[in-house]
Amino acid sequence: MNNVLEFRAKCPHADSLSDCREALEPAVMKVVSDAVSRGYTAAEAAMVVADIADDYILMLSRQLRH
Repeated sequence: MNNVLEFRAKCPHADSLSDCREALEPAVMKVVSDAVSRGYTAAEAAMVVADIADDYILMLSRQLRH
C-alpha cells in the first residue's frame, strides 16, 4: 500500500490515474472473463490479476529507489 501512495504523490496529474483506470478496466475485465472461460473462478482470476499488479508495483518501487 505504501508503494501506491508513494507513486500517487509523484504523479503529475491525479486525474491521470482515474483516466488510466477507465482506459484499462475493459481490458482487465476481458482477462478475467477469459480466465473464467478457461475454468477458473472470477475471484481466482481477479486475485491473480491483483497479484501480478502488486508484483509490478514492487518492481517499479525498487527501480525508483536506485
